[in-house]
Amino acid sequence: MLKSIAHDIAAQGGRAFYVGGYVRDHLLKASPGIGEDIDIEVYYLSREELHSILSAYGTVRLVGKSFPVLKISGHPQWDFTVPVDPGVSFAQACSRRDFTINSMMMDVLSGEIIDLYGGREDIDSSVIRHTSDDVFGQDPLRAYRAVHFAARLGFSIHSETLALIASTDLSSVNRERIYNELNKLLFLAPQPSVGLRYMQTTGILPKMHPGLYQLIGCPQSPRNHPEGDVWEHTLLVVDQAARLKAESSYPEALMWAALLHDIGKPSTTRVTGDKVTAYGHDVGGARLARIFLQELTHHKRLIDAAAVLVREHMHPVLLYKDRANVTDKALRKLVNRVNLRELLLLAEADFRGRTGERDFNEIKNWFYEKVSSLGLDLGQKIEPLVQGRDLIQMGWEPGPAYSQTLNYAFELQLEGKSKSFILEQLQQKFQS
Repeated sequence: MLKSIAHDIAAQGGRAFYVGGYVRDHLLKASPGIGEDIDIEVYYLSREELHSILSAYGTVRLVGKSFPVLKISGHPQWDFTVPVDPGVSFAQACSRRDFTINSMMMDVLSGEIIDLYGGREDIDSSVIRHTSDDVFGQDPLRAYRAVHFAARLGFSIHSETLALIASTDLSSVNRERIYNELNKLLFLAPQPSVGLRYMQTTGILPKMHPGLYQLIGCPQSPRNHPEGDVWEHTLLVVDQAARLKAESSYPEALMWAALLHDIGKPSTTRVTGDKVTAYGHDVGGARLARIFLQELTHHKRLIDAAAVLVREHMHPVLLYKDRANVTDKALRKLVNRVNLRELLLLAEADFRGRTGERDFNEIKNWFYEKVSSLGLDLGQKIEPLVQGRDLIQMGWEPGPAYSQTLNYAFELQLEGKSKSFILEQLQQKFQS
């Protein structure tokens, strides 16, 4: 259909080009990133003329104010634009792109590639390089895009580009846009640590994310963490989580929890002689993780899910170590507090995010067997056996003691009591 549109454009004297990431990914023989649009830039026609052509293929709507884009109903991934300045040259248009690898144009009909800034050479050299010296001045968010692309593509960032990023004022960047770029880094990169390390070396961390910056230099027990400080551990954990995210039902929450799982350590770490402790960093970290994410996004479901994972991230290993004394009730409570399948993925990333190989299978298998023996689902909360309608049938009137009675009934359920036993206990309590 795009070829047909391009033919119609050519018949009216215009020329249609793929631009930006589509050309880059075509040369890399890579699939576009999740949620990324295909940009088609049309030359020698006005927006009104392009609108008329596209209307033959569906309802057309104009999206955006600063950079208006035409979209066809049923094809939300296609973004059609015309240059703001009708007389703009290809060189001028390409210079407005962020990086050389994104500055190429490919004719939709002929496949001819116009590469005026050495994009192909930089792809071959695996380098992220800016197209012009004011590229970050035009949009400071491009600093985040650089580190995201470096991690996602496995490229290095050119030294001059790094210097420009380090001198860029990021204070005016919209936080939701930052969230979206970091989400791509965590979700699309096979090794997010590459981008996070660039955020450290370019000064993005201290400028914009002091909660993460404080992880640098925060000590840990050398016996448990031979890899070094909390930041080094976090980098290893996010890479481990990236390998596991395909098993997750909510990979975005898993990746954010991996990044933030130890954010509570700087405020709780104490060094006494050779002993390093961080008691309460899980609970305190859940609060800080929630604050961190709330400053970037209004995505409540994600914030809640990530914060719960941070709060609970230590429990799988701790319970396994004390497995001889762990009660069925403790396991039932854990299943009811958190999606245990997701928690085990985070715990595995945390466990393996150290120097050297560590096998988590024994811990994971123990949980799977124990939870299965209790007739529970790793990913589902426990449904209360006794509910409000049961109390009504017993003659209870809704009131202040109503919820307390249901809580008491659920506690008995967590201890493994049957519904008939619980109702009998409540009946005795009611009669007394």
